[in-house]
Amino acid sequence: MTSRRELKNYAKQAMSGKYGILILAFVAVQALALISSMISSALFPGEETIDIVLSYAFTFILTLLINVVAAGMNYMYLNIARGKAYSLNDLFYFYRHHPDRVIVAGFFMAVLNMLTMLPYTIYSNANLPGEDASVEVLITWLYTGVVLMIVGMIVYQILVIPLEMTYYILADKPELKSTEAMKESLEMMHGNFGRYLMLKISFIPLMFLSVFTFYIALLWIFPYMAMTEVMFYRDLTGELKVQKEEEERAARDYVNPMFDSHSQSEQPQEEQTHPQQFWRMLEEPVSYENEDEQNITDNTEMQNVQADMDDKKEQNDSAPKEEEEDNEPKPWDEYFNSLK
Repeated sequence: MTSRRELKNYAKQAMSGKYGILILAFVAVQALALISSMISSALFPGEETIDIVLSYAFTFILTLLINVVAAGMNYMYLNIARGKAYSLNDLFYFYRHHPDRVIVAGFFMAVLNMLTMLPYTIYSNANLPGEDASVEVLITWLYTGVVLMIVGMIVYQILVIPLEMTYYILADKPELKSTEAMKESLEMMHGNFGRYLMLKISFIPLMFLSVFTFYIALLWIFPYMAMTEVMFYRDLTGELKVQKEEEERAARDYVNPMFDSHSQSEQPQEEQTHPQQFWRMLEEPVSYENEDEQNITDNTEMQNVQADMDDKKEQNDSAPKEEEEDNEPKPWDEYFNSLK
């Protein structure tokens, strides 16, 4: 089981040099969500009940379509994490591969989100203060609305955690239906709920710090969170464990290649039969039947050695002596001649 620190380190390694396309993909998905909200407000600007209902219905449909693009972004993140080819074209992957699967799964999650946010929606619309409302009434309405919204978001995030792996499963297994993928996600997250929740909570300090950057840092934080979730999915499937073992083996081979030497079965047959030795065995002594035979052998060896020495001496004596090339008188010869 991989720790949070390791998951984040793997996410940073996968994101290295790719922040541009990751941020661009995130901005594209958020821009689509913003555009859908603006279109809904433009088509149904009234404050009557029918206008509010139609606005929510229209926004709900657009959200389902945008979820298909968001699932494509998860597919792109998976490709990046695995070192495969990727591009912005991956955002439309599920539009080309059974988008109905993502729409059904997204429908269930959207309904769950709508139910958890229902108290906030009802309160914010039913208790909307008038133009002549006092400051205290406005503050109370705003405070209560924010609290209900935060509580609804937290409850939704907790309820949707068991289904968080659905889009990744659909990307890896195109043959599965949406209900089967959600069921597999429930099984996969069984026993990992708390670990995934703590992983999400660990990013809260970064979100608070983004205030000092006027929330510009969120363009980096949200892709970072998404890539860490991808690593969590790869850890659940065992894929990250295999990658870690390969990296450890590569590091071990780099430090000492003998750790990954050929196995005994891969070595040549001659080496297996006669392994390399780092010493030389002493020759066994020759045994003689009697002492006279040993003396005769020793005398023969001594005569051979003496004959070899005589031959070398004769060769040296027969070699011509080198004549001196320089016949000029030496300095001491001139000195003795001057004395005469």
